[in-house]
Amino acid sequence: MKHCSCLFFLTAALTLLTPVLHAHHSAAAFDTEQVVTIEGIVTRVQWVNPHVYIYIDQTTENGEIINWEIEGFGPASMRRMGWTRNTLNLGDSLTVSGNPPKNPGSHSIYPQTMQQGDNILFSGQAFFTLALSGGATPEISTNSLDGIWTTQLATSLIPFLLGTDLHDLTEAGAAAVAGWDEPTMNPAINCTQMASPFFMIIPDAKRITTNESVIMMTGDYDSAVRTIHMNVTSHDGASGSSQGHSIGRWEGDNLIIDTTHFAPHAMGNGSGVPSGSQKHLIERLTINADGKSLSYYFELSDPEFLASPFTGDTDWTFSPDVEFITDECNLESARRFVEY
Repeated sequence: MKHCSCLFFLTAALTLLTPVLHAHHSAAAFDTEQVVTIEGIVTRVQWVNPHVYIYIDQTTENGEIINWEIEGFGPASMRRMGWTRNTLNLGDSLTVSGNPPKNPGSHSIYPQTMQQGDNILFSGQAFFTLALSGGATPEISTNSLDGIWTTQLATSLIPFLLGTDLHDLTEAGAAAVAGWDEPTMNPAINCTQMASPFFMIIPDAKRITTNESVIMMTGDYDSAVRTIHMNVTSHDGASGSSQGHSIGRWEGDNLIIDTTHFAPHAMGNGSGVPSGSQKHLIERLTINADGKSLSYYFELSDPEFLASPFTGDTDWTFSPDVEFITDECNLESARRFVEY
C-alpha cells in the first residue's frame, strides 16, 4: 500500500476521488474549476442512503431567498466524520463552500466544506485523509476475522474505482465504455448494490461473522452482504447474484475466496465497465502479524470485457470501536443527481 506524501497530490487526488466519496456518481454536473461559498439557514435535512441532502435558504443582498441543495456523503461516511441525523437542526446557520452546478438554473452544491462559525462539520479533504489511513490504529489486536474492519483506500485503486484507468479492455469492453451514459445506466439509480471487488475496496466499514459453514461480510457503504461458503467445493447449481457465489478455504492463515456466477452488472468491473457471465474473482485475506490490520489481494478476470486479468491490494484496519450501522437505499435520493 503506497501512501501520499505530498499535499499537491492529495489535493489533486481529492478532486478525482470526490465521486467515490459521494458514493455512486461522478461530478460531471458540477463545475469543479470553481468554488463558491454560500451562507444560509437550514430548512431541511434528509438523512438517507446513498446521499444525505441538506437544504438551506440563502438571502441575497437584494433580499431574494434562494434555496440551495447540498449533497453530502452517505450516512455511514457522515457518521465517520462525527455526524448524526441530529447534527443540524432546522433554523441553524450553515456556511458551505463547494463546486457550483454547470446548469445555471440549478441551485445545488457539491460541498468541500461545511461549517458553523469556526467549527468545521464537514471536510472532503479530512475524510480523504482518514480513508487513506483506514482509521485509527486500535489498542487491541485480534487473531480472528470476526468483528468490524475499516477498508484503507489504496491510491493505486482510485483509477479503477473512478474508471479513469480502465486497464486492458476487449472490444466489447471498450464499446461498453464508449456507450456509457451514467444518468440512465448507473445501477445505483435503482439502488442496485455494487459488486465485488468494488465492495471489498471502497473505503467503508465491514462487519464479518464466521462459523464453520459460512463467513458473512456486510459493508456499510451500501449495505451489501457477501456470503462465503466454507463447506462446499463446487459452484455447480449456484444462482447468480451481484456478489456472485463465493467458496472459501483456509490455506494456513490465508482465507482464499473463489467467486463465480456474478449477475450482469453495468459497473461490475469498475466505473463504466460491465461484468459478464464469465467473471471470476480470486481473493486472499490475511491478518497481519500485529493483529491490528489485514491484507487484502484480488485477481479479477472477465474475458468478455477484460483483455487480461486485473489485480489489486489494500489493507483493512481492525476497528472494534466503530459503531456499525447500515442504512436502506432511498430511491428518491439515489436518482436525484440525474436532475442536475
